[in-house]
Amino acid sequence: MLARILMILMATLSFTGTVDAGIWDTVRGVFGSESKLPPPAISVLVVQDQPGVMLEVKGKYHVYDPNTKEHISTRLIGKRKFLQALPSGLKWGEEFPGIYQLQILPEDPNTITVVNGEEYHGSLYIYDVGGNISIVNKVDLEEFLASTLKNQFDGSMPDEALAAIAIAARTNAYFRALHPLNSYWAVDAERVGYEGITENSEPTEIEHAIHASRYMVMSRTGTYEGKLTPFPAQWGSTTGGQSGREPGVFSRISLYDAEEMARNGNDAALILQKSFPGTHIELIY
Repeated sequence: MLARILMILMATLSFTGTVDAGIWDTVRGVFGSESKLPPPAISVLVVQDQPGVMLEVKGKYHVYDPNTKEHISTRLIGKRKFLQALPSGLKWGEEFPGIYQLQILPEDPNTITVVNGEEYHGSLYIYDVGGNISIVNKVDLEEFLASTLKNQFDGSMPDEALAAIAIAARTNAYFRALHPLNSYWAVDAERVGYEGITENSEPTEIEHAIHASRYMVMSRTGTYEGKLTPFPAQWGSTTGGQSGREPGVFSRISLYDAEEMARNGNDAALILQKSFPGTHIELIY
């Protein structure tokens, strides 16, 4: 019941003016501590069918065989070596005889891994696929959103519109994470615009909106039903119809309409109710 009351409360809150303060700092201070479970993550294909890559881990890390879940080794310092697939197994400086897949798990979540010059947080899954290398980055969902949205929206949009955009994007990403394209990865970095770590001297407006609305998604059911039902939310065209390449559930209004609603004083919850009728906001963490 408490979670439901919290959701009703949150659905009525405006995001305008709460971004800098951090809405969750207040909410969690009132309603208790954060979950001890790991935050939601999504698996992103970042390298596909390459003959080899330069792979660096900048800190202590663990190596596992994701097929058998066996712990292979722990390294106390970082490593930068060329990674390639040999007939006898993977080679990353040292050879891993008979092993054709690896998980690189940094001990500190802030540790940076670098693949061909691109920086990532989270763990890496490395696969030998027909003698070529494919790599999947399992990354925190919130960081994934920051990376994919940072270049799409500027600060000219009202805060409430950006909050609605962030919640819809999180809903889509969480759905993809729960319903991956295959057993190895959920989305392709090239198709969704994922670029790994995004660190600016000053957070962008969309990053503020992501932070203010973090862990909020739309659902067709909720706490009373005991089940979350996110869906592949997509913004429609200027007429509210389908746009873009990805299949999904398209909004009844366009982004332009959402922006106009925000300028007329409507909050993110109302914008999303208009955009995706029959849904409400729930927490995933």
